[in-house]
Amino acid sequence: MAQMRKSLMGKPLNNLQGFRFGSLTVLQLGEKQRPMNGAWWLCLCDCGTQKNIPATDMVQGKINSCGCEHAKRIGKASETHGMSKGRTYRIWMAMRNRCNRINQDYSCRGITYDERWDSFENFLSDMGEVPDGMSIDRIDVNGNYCKANCRWATREQQANNTRANVFIEWNGKRQTRTQWEREFGMKPTTLRSRLCAGWPMDKAMQPLAWLAEGNTPLPPDEEQT
Repeated sequence: MAQMRKSLMGKPLNNLQGFRFGSLTVLQLGEKQRPMNGAWWLCLCDCGTQKNIPATDMVQGKINSCGCEHAKRIGKASETHGMSKGRTYRIWMAMRNRCNRINQDYSCRGITYDERWDSFENFLSDMGEVPDGMSIDRIDVNGNYCKANCRWATREQQANNTRANVFIEWNGKRQTRTQWEREFGMKPTTLRSRLCAGWPMDKAMQPLAWLAEGNTPLPPDEEQT
């Protein structure tokens, strides 16, 4: 691509004049609308609107119209299912954005979503509307978004289903450390303190009242006063 003689901040500019990006035709070098690096170009949209748009956004495919195409998609979605302003729709949009962002946690880990879920109607058919107080949760935190691996879950369920959780299996039951502490009426971090202190599992996994009857010294934060 030919280089322009003009420059911005001492750097040569790619001449985008005459190029098309989606519905946009580049007319001429434009004026910056925000203090950011890179050139802005005055473009003519197929709808007839002229607008200054950053070159990087057009070249990277982030912007391909003056905004009218996005408005059309939202309008079409609203006509189709009437839910474009609802919470289920917002969750669907957020899920797709998380997976599609380059160099973000999800994309770097290879997490994506079922191609069927490019359509909100398919997502809605598979998942139904989100119940009050719940959000989407992947059962396998390293797996993809799909019908078999997703559920509507409460905040507590989601908090118990993260990569940072430590699971403990005891008497045939598997729970997070926090869940065990809640079940036994322990203070937060009590179970972690016991295990880090080298307590045997059969004593670490006992309520405070049971231990108080034995001879095993209690950690400082469990001593009776």
